[in-house]
Amino acid sequence: MTEILPVSPSVELPAAGNQQELWGHPIGLWVLTLTEGWVGFSLYGMQAILALYLTDHLLQPAHSGAVLGLGPLEAFVSALYAPVGPRAMAGAITGLFLALIYATPLLGGFLADRVLGQTRTILLGAILMTAGHFLMSFDWSFVLALGLLLAGLGMAGGLRAQVGMLYAQGDRRRSDAYQIYMMGLQIAVIVSPVLCASLAQIEWHWGFLAAGIGMLIGLTVYLVGRRWLPAPALPMTAGSAKDGKRTRPALTSQEKKTTLLLLALVPVMAVGAVPNSEIFDGYLLWGREHFQLHLLGYEMPVSDLISLDGFISTLCAILVLWFWKAYARRRPDLSEISKVALGTLIAAFGPLMLAFGAWFSPGPHEVSLLWGLAFHIINDIGFSMNFAIGMALFSRAAPVSLNTILVACFSLHLFLSNLLIGKLATLLGRMSDVSFWLLHSGAALLAAAILGFCAVRFRDLLAPGKETAPPVF
Repeated sequence: MTEILPVSPSVELPAAGNQQELWGHPIGLWVLTLTEGWVGFSLYGMQAILALYLTDHLLQPAHSGAVLGLGPLEAFVSALYAPVGPRAMAGAITGLFLALIYATPLLGGFLADRVLGQTRTILLGAILMTAGHFLMSFDWSFVLALGLLLAGLGMAGGLRAQVGMLYAQGDRRRSDAYQIYMMGLQIAVIVSPVLCASLAQIEWHWGFLAAGIGMLIGLTVYLVGRRWLPAPALPMTAGSAKDGKRTRPALTSQEKKTTLLLLALVPVMAVGAVPNSEIFDGYLLWGREHFQLHLLGYEMPVSDLISLDGFISTLCAILVLWFWKAYARRRPDLSEISKVALGTLIAAFGPLMLAFGAWFSPGPHEVSLLWGLAFHIINDIGFSMNFAIGMALFSRAAPVSLNTILVACFSLHLFLSNLLIGKLATLLGRMSDVSFWLLHSGAALLAAAILGFCAVRFRDLLAPGKETAPPVF
């Protein structure tokens, strides 16, 4: 009989002792990290130029008439956000797209758990994403491309769940694995915005084409590395185990409480992520008008700030990983929820730097980039804690039969956060710059306070439990 560790409802994981390892982790982690890195290359390269492309090109009268489906999209966005002017419409469309990126993994989680299985769902998602990125290379297919990208991203979201499936429930390497996994994304953020934005300055669609090539490489990496990933199993079904199908175990009372608590944390974490989510939307539009972008006689594209953020976030992730390892050697390690609360508190001070910059230099192109650098450093230290460790918390604490779906629900906090910043981006120019950034800081402070309360009040409910013996099928 085959023994299956209690991890994902749609994936069968080989016994921990039989997994091949590289640098202290299963080889599958490095396959997933490299795959996600190329996915991030394509996505962040596209995001770095999306709002600017919409503002300066696609929404201009000379081009908007040729875009299939743009009219209905603008009508929907207008009903949702009521933007005024092309810049506000560009910010609203970008915010809605960024929000939906983190909602569609629910669809992918359902397909993986109940219909196709994890690996097939991820492969289909990668194919749709590749097609979507290449269709972004044409004006007429912009709306269609966004739809394919959203569907593909939702299905490929199971990559995050597969990371957790490589480790047993009590394996303390899980949190480290998610931070390593996130470094693939962070390195991609350093490279892709510079490359895609540089190509976009020559021709907008060249930037989108570069993103598509990156996605094609990611698809190839995943196909080649499947041998080191959890083997696909039958989708889990309700009821008794008939015809060889796996069954969903009923939730215990403790698991029900944990599930409700994890779902309740989603909107709180959404509010806490507002400062970081703004980087790809209103921050770029604000920065282009307020930062001193002349550096050593060079006119720096505002999209280079995304690459700067990627470089800083990579260093911060390494430092945060080292810090918690050193901390755990000397003192009892903090719970995951406590680390998430602390990270959100730190990130809340990032927008204050932009508020100070706007206060001392209120004119256009007068804000020193040092204020932006301070914002990125503080924000990235906090985000390195609350995102990767929050993902590890959901992966570990989620009940077996709901693991993939609840890990997808973790991404919902970024969906809600980007819905918020889509609206906030429409406030640029309608409220003072200082008030705009103080609003972001206050939101994160409120979320940090609630998360801190949960870390104390529900400490036992979210504490790591003892590893149980795997069920036998």
